[in-house]
Amino acid sequence: MAIEAIGAIGPAQVETLGAPAAATEGVNFADVVARGISGADSAIQTADQQMRAMAAGQEVAPHDLMISLEEARMHLTLLSEVRNKLVEGYQELSRMQL
Repeated sequence: MAIEAIGAIGPAQVETLGAPAAATEGVNFADVVARGISGADSAIQTADQQMRAMAAGQEVAPHDLMISLEEARMHLTLLSEVRNKLVEGYQELSRMQL
């Protein structure tokens, strides 16, 4: 059984690898972050209003209060993780050499 040699590797042809990426009309990242911050703010305000109402002696179901508090916590945790990823990305870019 004969083994055939590998042929010479030619120069890379960048233009044949794909067309340049076209700008896509999509959702702006800043808008997504702003909506996330707005959602977190409204969740925190809702939980705060329910806590104040309960402290004032008004009828507030404890499970509704806990759900509101947990939603606010989840929003803040998500925003914190997004912030951490943004900082990591910035640090990675700042370490790159040109």
